Amino acid sequence: MDPDSESEASILEELDQKLCPNCGIAFKEFRAQGRLGCPHDYVVFEDELLPLLENIHGETTHVGKVPKRSPQASQLQFQLIKLRNELRSSVEEERYEDAARIRDSIRHIEEAKSKAEAGHASNEPD
Repeated sequence: MDPDSESEASILEELDQKLCPNCGIAFKEFRAQGRLGCPHDYVVFEDELLPLLENIHGETTHVGKVPKRSPQASQLQFQLIKLRNELRSSVEEERYEDAARIRDSIRHIEEAKSKAEAGHASNEPD
């Protein structure tokens, strides 16, 4: 066995012993079953799961779906929530240029939403 293989094997063996303090599942159990034991496992095994999730899904952030027939206001609200989460992450990670761009996008959507609501309100009968 070459030194690289021995090193990888020892790292994998060490990871297999890692346990979730909440549910007690070992990483080895996750690898065998393909299922986590509790939501806290995503935090405990984050370093191991992120590359796996990115490889499988192409992303590490769940985006979800919006129904195509969803009213425009719902879609805008969903977009605002998503952008606000991105803004919070950008500020926490000190990516201030990204944060400024996201802030501007939020303002643009909020202005468009306000105009749409104002236009809708003026078209309703009294």
